[in-house]
Amino acid sequence: MPNTISSELAKNQKIKTVTASRWSRCANTNSKNSGSATRVWPVALLVVAHELSSGAALVPEVGAMYGPEAVSETALIDNCLAQMPSDSIVMADAGYGIFSVAHKVQQADLSFLFRLSKQRFDRLRKTATLVAEGVNWKTWSSQWQPSPSERKKHPDLPADAMLSVQLHEFETDEGKPLYLVTSLDKSVEMLSDLYARRTDVETDICNIKVVLDTENIRARSVEMFHKELMISMVAYNLVVQFRRQAAELVKVPPRRMSFKKTWTTFQIFLMSSMYTTAAEWRARYRFALGIAMQDKLPNRPGRKYPREAYRRRPKSNHFKRREKRSDASEK
Repeated sequence: MPNTISSELAKNQKIKTVTASRWSRCANTNSKNSGSATRVWPVALLVVAHELSSGAALVPEVGAMYGPEAVSETALIDNCLAQMPSDSIVMADAGYGIFSVAHKVQQADLSFLFRLSKQRFDRLRKTATLVAEGVNWKTWSSQWQPSPSERKKHPDLPADAMLSVQLHEFETDEGKPLYLVTSLDKSVEMLSDLYARRTDVETDICNIKVVLDTENIRARSVEMFHKELMISMVAYNLVVQFRRQAAELVKVPPRRMSFKKTWTTFQIFLMSSMYTTAAEWRARYRFALGIAMQDKLPNRPGRKYPREAYRRRPKSNHFKRREKRSDASEK
């Protein structure tokens, strides 16, 4: 995947990618407890938008993953859209490739590039008009309207709700089809290169959850959970900006720098000592930036890896079950 987008999209517009993630622990009220007591709920659902070039994250939206107060990832997107600049492009996977989300993006005066499921793409293509095609790609123009089931789920949609979109179908390097819907009037090559970088945000989520260990928030109340989560996001964005400044000094894109190495440099040279004057802090910060300039990822041209799901990471709370006495005696 390219490190930068060689088009006017990168120069004139900010590209935000919206991704949902499951957190390991969340505090949620328990109606069975007496009074206003709370207890930690095992799984939380977070929706967060990342700036594509640097990886900086907006304030996440949090909801319950299971239980009577459970919410969907599409219901949490409203406040994320409100945080974005007016010239942003919202890019998201097929989980957000539905009419209600696209309509919200348009109402917020934003552009969108969504992946579609094959079933939804085939339904839209039936009423679309083919406008261009190439060796391994096709483009249609379509008037996207909500289906009866979507209107039932979202009764607040206007009666005349309709979006003018373009549908794109093309083959990836692995020979697999990819279906996109967008409000942008751009070429297939440009949009395919842009969407290929959406996987960068999966790395950003891994940095937040694993590198910073935010997935193991051990708060015992709703308020403390939100405090720890927000502090973790502040720490993440500080490291992202620290990485961006180091990248500017060596004149490479921010994602060319290793987040984990930059975070280690940040911890060792900025968090391990205390200084009492601003001049001392500035001098130490400049010294740390000089060290972070060396935290580049290895340059390995020509290497490509097939698209595949990451293996489930081993969890520290997956303990071996105790054998039954009858089974142990037989052995």
